[in-house]
Amino acid sequence: MTSASDQVSAIVITPGQAGSAQLGTVAREPVTAGSVRLAVEAVGVCGTDAEICEGLYGQAPAGQPQLVLGHEALARVAEVGAGVQDLRAGQWVVPIVRRPCQPPCAACSQGRWDECLTGGYQEHGIKGLHGFMRQELVVAADAVVPLPEALADVGMLTEPLTIIEKAVERGLAVHRLGSGEPRRALVTGAGPVGLLGVLLLVCRGLDVYVVDRRPADSPKAKLVESVGAHYIDDSTTPLEQAAPRGGFDLALEATGYAPLLFRALNTLGVNGVLVLTGVTGGHHALDVDVNLMNTTMVLENQAMIGSVNAARRHYQQAVQDLSAFVTRFGPVVPALITERVPLSKFGQAFNKAPDAIKSVVMVGEASR
Repeated sequence: MTSASDQVSAIVITPGQAGSAQLGTVAREPVTAGSVRLAVEAVGVCGTDAEICEGLYGQAPAGQPQLVLGHEALARVAEVGAGVQDLRAGQWVVPIVRRPCQPPCAACSQGRWDECLTGGYQEHGIKGLHGFMRQELVVAADAVVPLPEALADVGMLTEPLTIIEKAVERGLAVHRLGSGEPRRALVTGAGPVGLLGVLLLVCRGLDVYVVDRRPADSPKAKLVESVGAHYIDDSTTPLEQAAPRGGFDLALEATGYAPLLFRALNTLGVNGVLVLTGVTGGHHALDVDVNLMNTTMVLENQAMIGSVNAARRHYQQAVQDLSAFVTRFGPVVPALITERVPLSKFGQAFNKAPDAIKSVVMVGEASR
């Protein structure tokens, strides 16, 4: 017979079943050697979570009917297992989402589970592992990244920033093969990932343009311009018309909307690189002049690449850059979090207003 102390509150879904998300419980896990118990403080909600709730994808742990949601977490170390040297109780941390395939492939064995060769990786809250939208969990000590106290209010932005860290790393690596440092960058979409990309690229010294479909006087547009970037309202001024002469050296696609993807490709300059980060479920058909696309990409030495997930080094870099954002941009960083809701009202986080940016579920409040 289990007692209440053997269970922790969690948001659970039945994979493949739309509308199944609910507040439930999961078993409390024991701390073993080399592991740590985390008390979850807050979990960000993103488009992936929404699509899992819609039944588009998601995979529960083996032998279990339900999956705990959430992968953008901020937590404190609550208990340290035997043999753990570099973590202490009370320390702020961010848990890593993807874990290596077993036995590890060549990429996973080198800590590059984001480049897994077999597809056998697991992801908390997405594929085969319970997520972080629960009061506590136990993970391996090497699956968390320490976070400074100064980031305790915005640390749940670390994981989405890792997506941009890897995308920029890949894009710059390709661009530098032939033309040195980029000067102009495009970000498609002024959602959380897109806006984090803006902050990162501005800090890297690029002239940054952002395209979205909110009015030029909207909160998102004002936020973009407040950090020195250019905002393009595509509903009134098409991207192609607003693009600078010579095109973009680097473009980050952060919407997953295929028509915009191909339009962004058309705004690249010579040696330009487009990095795709957004994934959308379902199907979308459109007409593309592939002959023109092929000719342009070849003659102008352009590249289009995909980038998914992140390795540990991207988490570590994200922590450093998030600290830099707080120092340089001040109130802009917490302004990215436009809604904080308690665990019991998690559903509100999935009903964002058009000008909302990041919704966060305050899991820790359920424990206090």
